[in-house]
Amino acid sequence: MGRYLCISITFLDPLFHGKGNDETPEWPPSPMRLFQALLAGSRTGCRNREWSDAKAGAFRWLEQRKPPLIVAPTAHPAPAARTLFVPNNDSDKKFDRQDRLTSKVVQPHRLIGSDQLHYLWTVEESDWASAQPHAELLCREARNLLALGWGIDQAVGNGRILTEAEAAALPGQRWRSWDGHWPGRQPHRVPANGSLGDLEKVHQSFLCRVNGKQYRPPLKPKKFGTVTYIRHTGLPPRPYAVFELPEGVSFRQVDVVRVAAMLRSVTSKLAKEDTYEFPGGSERYVAGHLTDDNSNQARFSYLPLPTIGHSHADGMIRRLLIAESFGGDSSCAGWAQHRLRNAILRDVDGNERGVLLDPWRSNSNEMIHRYVGESRNWCSVTPVILPGYDDFKAIAQHDDKQPTKAERLLFKCLTHAGIPLESIASVTLRRAPFWPGSLHPRRYYRADYLADQQARPGWHVRLMFHEPISGPLAIGAGRHCGLGIFATVDE
Repeated sequence: MGRYLCISITFLDPLFHGKGNDETPEWPPSPMRLFQALLAGSRTGCRNREWSDAKAGAFRWLEQRKPPLIVAPTAHPAPAARTLFVPNNDSDKKFDRQDRLTSKVVQPHRLIGSDQLHYLWTVEESDWASAQPHAELLCREARNLLALGWGIDQAVGNGRILTEAEAAALPGQRWRSWDGHWPGRQPHRVPANGSLGDLEKVHQSFLCRVNGKQYRPPLKPKKFGTVTYIRHTGLPPRPYAVFELPEGVSFRQVDVVRVAAMLRSVTSKLAKEDTYEFPGGSERYVAGHLTDDNSNQARFSYLPLPTIGHSHADGMIRRLLIAESFGGDSSCAGWAQHRLRNAILRDVDGNERGVLLDPWRSNSNEMIHRYVGESRNWCSVTPVILPGYDDFKAIAQHDDKQPTKAERLLFKCLTHAGIPLESIASVTLRRAPFWPGSLHPRRYYRADYLADQQARPGWHVRLMFHEPISGPLAIGAGRHCGLGIFATVDE
């Protein structure tokens, strides 16, 4: 069993004014912000005389830890921003404070339900002997913390060593770090090797910014890392490559598995001819030659996209997508987007069936966004194939609150796809399609290993999540070959 170093922060007022790198309101407060606040509390006023090599060693130990888990209360930004006019402390060229007022936009987060949040760093049992002095010293130093965020965000700090059970019992939303690039999401700063020394240089430059009538702008912190924090019930992004077929070329939705097979075939051929190294090799990652279809090993998913979502939608396939697993680094999708451009699709008889082009239709971005956008509500376009016999029951009796066998199999599908069950608010299963142009599950062609429709029944599914997630989303036994594809539903 491991231990956790837990630094707890209690706000005296349930407001947090801190902003992120892009000057937008930040929540939860970044670990780097906490690191700076702890250091400021340890070196403010008379406590600076008590600074020692042991304390410096503890902070250097902390800056080398992996980003902590954050347990925070629910917080919502204020409905409207306010503009305040305050003295500009970034410039001492004018010594009359009234002559250097500057505007400051304020839109704090309001904490709801609690005024306390926790930062938890994991300490493995094998490392505890060497880590214990540092962790216990930081627990004591946390009590010197004065504020977290702006100066008006006054707070009280405390530190504890927790067991796994005690950490699991902490109330609040859990935020985990993800170190990949997520366009459009606010990055959070985290301490990195050298952060302590860098902050000391920044502070010294601030103290020496004025020399007689000469002003030197103080330095800005440079030694830090960035990660994205995701709610425990959320999912990281799923990188993808997307293509479109030429004018007049399309495929029936019932042949989605055949289209996916053609796309996989040309991708596998080009991967074998290329020198690019895929995780686990091209046979596994590209061709999908795994011993268990439910394996969580990273691999490509081949997802033809039926045309849906508007009054003239016919359900035909005109666009094709290749997706990495959730949380992929986008390098393999980038390879696919570049390498498959203008590649030719061929059927099992070797006949040319189309060319892979970059999206060119005027409505393509809107259509593709249906599959890769962010939403709480998702409905299947092609049926979800369950991994077992389901008794042909989708709805439990009113006096039976236990999930049906079909629902239990659906939960297994979600787990196999890497989607936490805690993120699901509700599920709906039915045979009838949700989208015009989609068909009854029995109408779709299946590969041989999915052919037994009693052993692997198909359902159309609606999923509602607690928090919005981004696509592409595909679940079920055929999730890598075009079955079980979902699209977003307007709120």
